[in-house]
Amino acid sequence: MIVLRYYARFGGHGTPVRRGPTLNTSTSTSRLREFRKSSHMYKEDSKSEKIGPSYYSLFPQTLKSGPPPNGPFAVDVRKLRSEFLKLQSRTHPDLARTDADKSHYESASSQLNKAYSTLASPLSRALYLLESVGMGVEEDAARNMPQDPELLMEVYELLEEIENCQSEEEAADLSSDIEARIGITEKEVEESFDTHDLARAKNSTITLKYWVNIREALKEWEPGKPFRMVH
Repeated sequence: MIVLRYYARFGGHGTPVRRGPTLNTSTSTSRLREFRKSSHMYKEDSKSEKIGPSYYSLFPQTLKSGPPPNGPFAVDVRKLRSEFLKLQSRTHPDLARTDADKSHYESASSQLNKAYSTLASPLSRALYLLESVGMGVEEDAARNMPQDPELLMEVYELLEEIENCQSEEEAADLSSDIEARIGITEKEVEESFDTHDLARAKNSTITLKYWVNIREALKEWEPGKPFRMVH
């Protein structure tokens, strides 16, 4: 199973460490190179319009304090969705009486949908906030390997494990480990934004992007089917 050094690095003291397999360096390098090419999957979110807190202002009930550091990074997604559905019912294009009104409703509905989908996900929310202050991470994540040697080794190991996965049981174990990493990293992203430590927030967001992309790649795994990265 995978080495879980990640828990110790982010405060999970006392968690048993499991030893991973000996890595095939050439295979891992090839897979990581392929994985890096897939890192553009959140490009649309991270390259959204630089409208800063405007996405937050669309949901005054759920996000009344605005973006961090004035408001918390964490979002109550159930409340956000409830407010989104109420607002959506008021901006549906079918409510328009004229062509001009329809165009306005379509624009408003599109903006609302984009704002909701961006703010509902911790990763896309973090990418959006960083982009709004001129600290977008798209180029960093797409072109650079992780700089932390321990993180780099963990990425190698995960890609190697997925490559060698032979059963649905193994895939389920991998999925659980990846979800744990995502949860820990999301917490670090949250703490970074809440304390307005944007440099740390950017590094943590890049790390989160790697884990999420690996999770998406694992979703495509099937027994006996050649492993392909998600692009």
